[in-house]
Amino acid sequence: MPNGMLNLKTEVMAYETNCTEITQDKMVMKTKKVDKKKTLAYAVAFYFTEASIKFMMGNAMYEYVHTVYDRRYDNGGFNTLAVVYNYKKMKYEVLVVSDEKVGDKEIQII
Repeated sequence: MPNGMLNLKTEVMAYETNCTEITQDKMVMKTKKVDKKKTLAYAVAFYFTEASIKFMMGNAMYEYVHTVYDRRYDNGGFNTLAVVYNYKKMKYEVLVVSDEKVGDKEIQII
């Protein structure tokens, strides 16, 4: 194999390795640190003691109605549920606050 072909092949391998490393570096995404006192779970536990409290979660506005503690039949504790009115969809919804996907979302009380 000519010397020029060997150098070209080495450069291509080095380029592919470098691109892989760059791609792997770019894949690392920083997650936003959410203050626990601004989450839905914290608000349901400590702030929402009365009805008719409006809050924003994402781009939707909700009005808190009631909290329900649903006992699990497998003796796994309780599910915390928040009954809310969704102004965007114009209907009542139940949010499972004990679920981390919902309970750990940041909200803004209006």
